[in-house]
Amino acid sequence: MKKTFFLLFFSLWSFCTSAQEQLLNVARQYLLSGDYEKSAATFKQLLEYSPNDPEILQSYFKSLIGLKDYKSAEKIIKLQLKQKPNDAVANFELAKLYKAQGDEKKYQKLCSKIIHDLHPDDQIIRSVATMFEKEGLYDFALETYEKGKSFQKENTYLYAEELALLFDKKGDSEKATESLLDLYISRPEKGEEIKATFQRMMDKPEKLESLRKKVLKRATKETENIAYPDLLAWMYIQQHDYESAFIQIKSIDTRLNEQGRRVLGFARVAFREKEFKAALMAYDVVIDKGSDQPFYLLTRSEKLTCMKEQLHHNPHYTQADVANVTAQYSAFLDAYPAYKLKETLREYAELEARYAHDIDKAISLLSEIVNAGNVDRTFKGRCKLEMGDYELVRNNVWESTLLYSQVDKDFKQDMLGEEARFKNAKLSYYTGDFKWAQGQLDVLKASTSELIANDALNLSVLITENNPPADSNTTPLLMFARADLLEFQNKDQQAIDILDSISSTYPEHPLLDDIMMVKADIAIKKQDYSEAAMHLQNIVTKHADDVLADDALFHLASINEEFFNNKEEAKRLFEQLIIKYPGSTYINQARKRFRLLRGDKPDVEEVKPF
Repeated sequence: MKKTFFLLFFSLWSFCTSAQEQLLNVARQYLLSGDYEKSAATFKQLLEYSPNDPEILQSYFKSLIGLKDYKSAEKIIKLQLKQKPNDAVANFELAKLYKAQGDEKKYQKLCSKIIHDLHPDDQIIRSVATMFEKEGLYDFALETYEKGKSFQKENTYLYAEELALLFDKKGDSEKATESLLDLYISRPEKGEEIKATFQRMMDKPEKLESLRKKVLKRATKETENIAYPDLLAWMYIQQHDYESAFIQIKSIDTRLNEQGRRVLGFARVAFREKEFKAALMAYDVVIDKGSDQPFYLLTRSEKLTCMKEQLHHNPHYTQADVANVTAQYSAFLDAYPAYKLKETLREYAELEARYAHDIDKAISLLSEIVNAGNVDRTFKGRCKLEMGDYELVRNNVWESTLLYSQVDKDFKQDMLGEEARFKNAKLSYYTGDFKWAQGQLDVLKASTSELIANDALNLSVLITENNPPADSNTTPLLMFARADLLEFQNKDQQAIDILDSISSTYPEHPLLDDIMMVKADIAIKKQDYSEAAMHLQNIVTKHADDVLADDALFHLASINEEFFNNKEEAKRLFEQLIIKYPGSTYINQARKRFRLLRGDKPDVEEVKPF
């Protein structure tokens, strides 16, 4: 009997709870749609069951405000305040209610009371200040932080960053920057945090320039304080004036006898930002300190990498430029043979293969690493893959597939193994074995590497769309695969001749957009960006519904941004990609670059280069 009664009671309770939940969802929907009359009536009904539920009380209050029933709303808030008289949120809602009724005096008085009633609790102080700030009440937010500071008088710079940002929002940039500069000088350990705050505040070039002048003025008076030149260097970098930044960095490094550590850090930042001239200047300063210095060898090897990348990004490099860089690699490796088993030798091989076009020498250099016993196995695997690539360039298909297969076997569960499998699949595609290639690509489409998965998908789609049934003509795809291989082997003119032959013989073939993309790749390799842009634009215009359209649009935008310096056109193209191809694999990169071109501040990275 007891059991039956309990089950009956539980069923009834569950039914009531479920009904209340349904009613609450209905009330929420009314409030969300702005039907305040129905939402107020429903929340009032719910209060009979749950008179102290904070969500129902708050939602009922919002409904009454929507109806402009201020008297009833005031009763609800005061009911809450009876239970918690010092509740800041409830008091602020009441203050806003007075303001809505035009009672400015009561509004101001209650806001002041909220601050007066604060007690030493950092979390509450910050939340109250944020509450005021969201409503644009910057003076009350400032007053809140000042009240918080009064509880910890010994901590002079408490909330300094928050106060500076509020001063800036009020339009008092002078007070904002001066207070942050004081904090920067007194608390050098917070330097990177303060720079990040400055970065948030300096949203216009004129603001940054004003700050620079203030720092210069202070630095002139306090010549021994290295915090000022450090901050100046940071500001010059924000303004992309790397040469001026370098002067400051070099000065600090010398004064503190840092043996080139700070200058090397600057070189790395400049290199990362592709400011090669400034980077090389900084590397040379460290090298000139002498071979007995701690950063000498590291700097020598990093300088070579910088020279290689500078060559890569120079659209007008000559074979004399290539000879100069390869000679420096060779001299360094002869002087320091330990680097022959490191990344430096792999880079040297890349230079010989891709820029000096000496494939035999490149393979010979990589063989030194592959045949050595005391080399990291992953690095050795990477070098084997590149040897396979270079063997393929000199048309040694058997040796190439053997090297790829060895890496596949040695790194079966590793991303390097997946890369080797993709290279073998592509090799089969080059040689016309489309069925075997497709089988491998179907597996690789599920790769954990997004890059490999995308490459596998693209090649798979190319084969699927252009490899007809057995009784149809496979010649166009075989020709295209042959041209693709020739382009890989740097036999660009031969590749173009075959591609042109496909276009003229099969003018309606679906390979036409792929042909344009290969031609664009060849033009980019030759650093003929106008030619590349023409082919990419043709894909965007004539093949907007094909699979390569978003790729072409992304690369076209990148060329406009990086090589034509046409930021507005790049921004337009990135926006077009975002709107027209929301499922593109380039969508995240496009969004990020569009926002930067629009002038949005980038996310602040926690980088401490100096």
